[in-house]
Amino acid sequence: MQECFEQWLDQIESLCGSANLKHVDVIVDQAASGVSLLPALGAIEPIIPWFSFFSGTPEETLLTQAPILMRCSLDDWRHKAWLEELIQQMGHTPRLMLLISPMPFDVLAKALQGLSQLEWGGQSGLLRFYDPRVLPTLLARVLSPEQKVQFLCVALFWSWLDRDQRPIWQPGTYCSDQVLAETALRIVLTDAQYDRLGSISDAQKLIGIAKAQIPTLSIEECFTRCYRVVLNASQENYFGDLQIYAKANFMHEHS
Repeated sequence: MQECFEQWLDQIESLCGSANLKHVDVIVDQAASGVSLLPALGAIEPIIPWFSFFSGTPEETLLTQAPILMRCSLDDWRHKAWLEELIQQMGHTPRLMLLISPMPFDVLAKALQGLSQLEWGGQSGLLRFYDPRVLPTLLARVLSPEQKVQFLCVALFWSWLDRDQRPIWQPGTYCSDQVLAETALRIVLTDAQYDRLGSISDAQKLIGIAKAQIPTLSIEECFTRCYRVVLNASQENYFGDLQIYAKANFMHEHS
């Protein structure tokens, strides 16, 4: 695992250097982690710019549970040490996401805050795109092409460690002359999109069953199989126990 962390850090520096950027943006989800980043973050000099996605929302007082965006300078050893510590402490958890973005920090922060707000059926909620278990499927299977652009246009690259602890780099579509909406737009989901979004967590819970049935698969391959099974169950209007449904499907595949 240490080797993959070092590989990720090397890739971050290399890609930022290629883009003539001296910083990397980091999103950390503090929810239910039991540890708040803010005391340590506030003690670092020079100051690391940071922003809570809960700022200006009804959840604003829940600062210790908020997803936090930070901009670390790769030219400052204290910032780099903080980045390395974050990766060491949280790289193995689904709480860490990176972006390489030339956007001004305040503009990026507001854009990402908007993308963290979803609306479905007249109700609002939190879109946890910054969870590395969510973003890949969100981009590939849930969002419309127009919604996908909203995520990709803010960065040159998104990056995370996948379920097998491998660094993943999702190219963005950032362009210096693009025009962003003055007000960050929340993500409005259709019923079908909301169902595909909810299927991510359902599939995550079935990974152990897939691994037990097909031990040669990687964790990511297990998730892909499980996600397909959950979508099939939804299409068939199956309302029973998903674990039973999944076991039957995996046994049928390998019978």
